[in-house]
Formats: sequence, structure tokens, C-alpha cells
Amino acid sequence: MAAQDRRSEIVVVPPGGGDMLGNVEFLARSADTPHFNLSIITVAPRRHGPALHSHDGEDDAFYILDGELTMHTEDSEFPAPAGTFVLVPPHVQHTFSNATGEPVRVLNVHAPAGFDLRIGLSPSDR
Repeated sequence: MAAQDRRSEIVVVPPGGGDMLGNVEFLARSADTPHFNLSIITVAPRRHGPALHSHDGEDDAFYILDGELTMHTEDSEFPAPAGTFVLVPPHVQHTFSNATGEPVRVLNVHAPAGFDLRIGLSPSDR
């Protein structure tokens, strides 16, 4: 079914059934909705996320599910333990890292959608 037709259907993704790209499991893709992408990022112990970057015209939101993420901006860094919500507006430089010995799980929302396609996930329907 074409992506534009899917917007009238409920999308259900069972546990572990998202589309994987590296350490990111996409649950809501651009093929599902044009409004946002939803994913779970697992950051391994003592690992860094992408290089410092920003997104044009898109909010990047993080909700820490398990562990403690360290968020970085151009001129600061701060801890984000489980239960923390971080909203990064468009054009704000940011990245993240896991300085701990345990994996960190993060719910990540990009709005509007399109992030999945920009980082290389196939645009095909589920």
C-alpha cells in the first residue's frame, strides 16, 4: 500500500519489531507518517553518538528510558539520567555520549518526519 494511504491505518510494531539501522530501532517511519519519526537508540557503554550537529527545520527530542546519557552542546554538557526529557530545537548544535559502564536506552523523536530517510533507512513500506 502506498505511504500516503497508510495514514488511515493503525501501525503496530511488536517488541523488537522495528526497522534497525545500526543501534537505532525505528518504530514510526516516514512511510508511516509525515509528522514524526520515533525510534529507540541504544548507546553502548563508553560510546559517543554522532559528531556535534544540528537539524534544519526539525525538533530532536530525547527521553531517557534506562541509564544515564550525557548531552553535549557547543558550549556545555549535562547529565540526563533515566526519566529526563531533552528537547533540541532546530539549528542547535548537539550530540550525546554514554560515559557509564551500562547501556543507555533513549526514546528519540524527530519532528517532522524524514530523519530515517536522511540517515539511510529504505523508504519502503513495512
